Amino acid sequence: MAQVNTVRDFEQFQSILNTNGVRDALGYLVHLTDYRFIGIWRFQDGKADAAVHFDKENTNTLRAQEVADTATYCCYVRDSKGVFKTAHALLDARTEGHPAREAVPAYCGVPVMDSSGVLLGTLCHYDLVPRDPEQIDLELMFAVASTLAQGGHVPPYPAAH
Repeated sequence: MAQVNTVRDFEQFQSILNTNGVRDALGYLVHLTDYRFIGIWRFQDGKADAAVHFDKENTNTLRAQEVADTATYCCYVRDSKGVFKTAHALLDARTEGHPAREAVPAYCGVPVMDSSGVLLGTLCHYDLVPRDPEQIDLELMFAVASTLAQGGHVPPYPAAH
């Protein structure tokens, strides 16, 4: 991975956001890592779904699968309003009994909150194989989450598929 340059990476994110929109801007972010997926996840009526989803291996796939809100690690971010990351969920005692533990071993997410501290959703990288979350620039993730929330770039919960 390239050396972290939060200011440069944020400026590039913002430029892509302004010209091409949220999904392409998130695509830029995920390409700064070896993670496969990035998304903005929302919660509604006991469910969780990606309002924006980017898959490096299938860039034409626009949707993730809706799941119970407790079946994604985003519930840890939501409940703590803080960072949750795991490099390998099967080796992480905090994920014991979690439904995603075997299918999604790698996760790094931050809260997306409005200026009043209300949680709008989560911004997260995740993968189907173990990954090192230390490669993710958390300062950049928080700046992006704030920009998305403050700029009105967080789409509503996805409509039924």
